[in-house]
Order: sequence, then structure tokens, then C-alpha cells
Amino acid sequence: MLNLDFICKYPDVVREGLRRRCEEQQIDEILYLAEQRRSVLASRDELYSTLKPLKEAVRSTTQERRAPVNRQIKGITGDLQQREAQLADIETRLQFLLLRLPNMPHQSIAGGKGAQDRELRRRGEPVSFYYQPRTHAELGQRLRLFDAESGVKVAGSRFVTMRGMGARLERALMTFMLDVHTQEHGYTEVLPPFLARRSVMQAAGQLPKFEDQAYLCTADELFLNPTAEVPLVGLHSDSILPAGTLPLRYVAWTTAFRREAGSASRQTRGLLRLHQFNKVELFQLVAPEESYDALEQMVRHAESILQRLELHYRAVELCAPNLPFSSARTIDLEVWMPAQETFVEISSISNCEAFQARRANIKYRPSSNSRADYVHTLNGSALAIGRTIAAILETYQQADGTVIVPKVLRPFMGTSLLTPE
Repeated sequence: MLNLDFICKYPDVVREGLRRRCEEQQIDEILYLAEQRRSVLASRDELYSTLKPLKEAVRSTTQERRAPVNRQIKGITGDLQQREAQLADIETRLQFLLLRLPNMPHQSIAGGKGAQDRELRRRGEPVSFYYQPRTHAELGQRLRLFDAESGVKVAGSRFVTMRGMGARLERALMTFMLDVHTQEHGYTEVLPPFLARRSVMQAAGQLPKFEDQAYLCTADELFLNPTAEVPLVGLHSDSILPAGTLPLRYVAWTTAFRREAGSASRQTRGLLRLHQFNKVELFQLVAPEESYDALEQMVRHAESILQRLELHYRAVELCAPNLPFSSARTIDLEVWMPAQETFVEISSISNCEAFQARRANIKYRPSSNSRADYVHTLNGSALAIGRTIAAILETYQQADGTVIVPKVLRPFMGTSLLTPE
């Protein structure tokens, strides 16, 4: 959430940020309501100032003189109730509008109409085939690694059943990624709840904008987790972290649930756009002056998984119109899919600065006697499991339809080759 005082003090900066994002939202109503709020607050405070000496006078005056003073008190009390009601209405409307404003893009990234994502680097080379490579969907069905038909029977379209070595490959990747991030990169492993309150979804920036993409358990007003970022934001909501606490680095495996409405039809087969998928998520809470170093660090951590799997990929800085709602700067990692002859996003690493922390009310103290300030939060997939499996199948496939298991996964898999059952 953007700070209301900042919006009022620097409206042109906010307008420019929205323009760079190509957002149609305006802040004129916010500025109007903020001015109304200031006026009502001033009127209310003046009434309180008038009321205080009258109440003191009632206690010290005679019985005969109390009646007119009490009438004054009653009239002012009625006016105060009216001001409080006005204030509550204004603040409700302000909150509604503020929650819908996206984060401001970092000044370093391209913005506005015609802005393009910027490729930062590539790693590795695409595999060459002397035959037409099969898609991961074809390979997965052929090797009986996953079953789309049974997933549809159980839950409907865009659900799959992982089975046999496919289920084992999923588990191997999760364990491998968690081991690397905890043992080498210094993250604390967390297994959070897979359900989240509305307030936590709102704090992470998922609501109200993405409510139509979320799965809701209506009886309990709990949302199925759309990404581990959500419960990890909620871990420290409404808290002040003491001096010396930061940085906090968490890694979490969770199952994510998203409706993925309106996604591209050519990516709906296989494992690329499912309503339910597993993901290993990195999350950091850091001091503001360290957040952009932390962003680069998290990108390196996610890249290290791709490098160890020996997958061809590129790093791309998103332009402002393509930024996630809560992000100020995002770097995507895109893995090469040989059968589709295209790069596909496999990780998105974002610096949300204080945007989520302000919504979740997460602060820290730089020192024991200093004023509390908002932390900066960062999140990133490292990696999305289904998409990693898809890239492995297409990259490591053989002409006979078998798939070589990447070297780093063989200790977890107990085999070097995936073959038909």
C-alpha cells in the first residue's frame, strides 16, 4: 500500500508512476477524500477542545447552572458523533481506493506505452536435436509420469495426477531445492499453513485485485494459498522486529492454488498452467537500504538451481507495465523449452520495498533506541516445480522417448534414466 501522506505530498510522482505502469487509475478522488478527512479531523478536534472545559465546568458548578451547560455538551456530543461517522465513511472509501493502487515502479526500469522487458543475460546453450523434439506433455503421458485424465476426473480441467517416477521427480526436485537454499544459501525452512485469512491475502497484495483468481473456503472465509509469499508475509504481520533481527530469510515449499483464468490456450496442456502446483519460494525481510542487494542475491540463488540442473535460461528485467501488482522491480528467469522453441517463465523475483510491509504493518528497529520503520520484503520462486519438470523432460529427452535424469537429481531418484513403465 502507498502511504497516504506521500500521495498527498507528491501527487505528481504517483501520477507518473501510474503512467509508467500504464494504469488507468487516478488519484484525484484519493486527494479529494484526504482533504475532506483533514477538514473533518480539524472540526472534530475543535469540538473536543470545546467540550473539555464544559465537562470540567459541569463538575464545578452549582446544580441550577448545570442545565444550560449540559445542553451545550449534548449538542456538541451530537456534532462529534456526526463527525466520527463522517470520518469512518471517508476512511472506508479511502481504504478501498488505496488498496487498489499498485506499487510505484523503480526509477531504473523502462515504463510507459511501448516499454519492453530488458534481457539481462543468458546462461548455457539450447540443446540441438536431429529429430523433432516431443513436448513435455507428450513425454509425460508416454512415460506415465503424470495423468491428465484422472486429474480431470477428480477435480476438473487443469489438474493432473503425478504418478510413479513423475511423483518421485517432483519430490526429488523439492528436496534438492530446499537442501540447496537451506544448507548453502542460509534460508530457514518454513512449512506454513496452506490456508490464509482475508487480512493476510490483502497484506500480501493478492486482494482485492486478484480475488477472482483465488479459491475461497466460504464457510471459514479462508483462501487457499496462491503462493507461499502470502503466508510468509503473514508470519510477522502487526509486529515490530527488534534491532539485530534483520535480515530474515525464509524458504518454503507449498502447494499453490490459482484459477489462472484467461491464460493462453497453447500453454494449458501439460504442467505449465495448472490450477494446483508445487513451488519452492524464497522470501526475505530486510532493511530498506539492503533490499536491492538482496534482490540480486535472490536472483543468483534461483539461478544456481537452473545452473545445477544444466538448463538453458535467460534473466529478464520486467518493464513497469508488466510488473506484478506489489513489486517495484522484478527480474524473471525464463527457461528454454526446446519443443515449443520459446522461453517460459520459471521464476519471478521481486522487490516490493515497503509496499507489503505497510499493508501488513511489519516494522523493525534499526537500533534499540531508534524509531520503528517499515521493512522491505522480497519474494521469488526458486523454482516452480511443474515448470522445472517440463523443462527437464524437453531438454533431456532422447530419440527413443526416454529422458535422462540430471546428474544432481540422481541421488534422489535412484536412477539415471526415465523409461516407460
